[in-house]
Amino acid sequence: MTAAALRLNAGKLGPGLVAGLLLAVLAKLLAQSLHAPAPLIAVVLGMMLGALGLQSQLGAGLDVFAKPGLRLGVAMMGAQISWTEFAALGGPAVAASGAVVLGGLGIGALAGTALGLPFAEALIAACACSICGASAALAASQAAPASAANQRTTALVIVGVNLLSTVAMLAYPPLAHALGLSAHQAGVFFGLSIHDVAQVAGAGASVSPETASTAALAKLARILWLGPAVVLIGVALTRREGGETGGSWLSGLKAPPLFVLGFAALAAARGLGLVPPALVSTLAACSSFLLLAGVGAISAKLGPKALLEVEPKLAVMLATVTLAVAVLAYALTSMFF
Repeated sequence: MTAAALRLNAGKLGPGLVAGLLLAVLAKLLAQSLHAPAPLIAVVLGMMLGALGLQSQLGAGLDVFAKPGLRLGVAMMGAQISWTEFAALGGPAVAASGAVVLGGLGIGALAGTALGLPFAEALIAACACSICGASAALAASQAAPASAANQRTTALVIVGVNLLSTVAMLAYPPLAHALGLSAHQAGVFFGLSIHDVAQVAGAGASVSPETASTAALAKLARILWLGPAVVLIGVALTRREGGETGGSWLSGLKAPPLFVLGFAALAAARGLGLVPPALVSTLAACSSFLLLAGVGAISAKLGPKALLEVEPKLAVMLATVTLAVAVLAYALTSMFF
């Protein structure tokens, strides 16, 4: 590539790259000062940037964060999976988290279809409610067909699950007390039912240190299922397309996306002790930054008009799956912990 071509590419990518970096930094700083969810702030900042009408100037650079950067951020999440911590919590937690994830995905798919949502959008929303909120929505969106509708739904789902997680953080601790859950059981319940990690930590800390620790581990057990869930979503979408075209769904199956393989590889490497603690912290920080930049980039490309296009049925679905996940989490907690 010639020097002139390099300068041209830099000119196209530079403004958007700078904008994406600033969105992530500002979202992180404002989240710390306002004690608010960083992904939600990233959506708001991105929408504000989108309102300026600079998509043509920033689009190329923002695409770097919205696509490859986002996938890299999800892959880096694998380094946060600690098999030693899971062993301390016990096998039932991993099994229960898997039941919550599968149940949430199934209920979400059925509810979304019944409400008339496109199947891919229903699965994006269901994945967010079943696993880890914004991060899961972003991961699922990468397995779904690339479209403006799916990107809009992803941004709106991030807003919705953050609001629902905040409500859950405030409501679930007194609910756990009213239900007579022990400190350990409350932690498991919070980890299995609340969407976003920050709100899980907040709910646990409001009860006791033991609850906070247990909640964090139970939440990690749900994150463990992110890779398999994304593969399952890809299979479901492929099978549906195969059914609609009359072909065999098996013939359309593809290998798991590279970011899913990267997630699994890092999780395995962490489990084998091949990732030093310092590198784990670095990967976690980089993952968080890239996810925030991806959220901001997607929102900036959509602009605030996307919020006006949200359909009530998406909000109904998010609330339905959130309630279903909470009921399932409570049932499993009562039976096995």
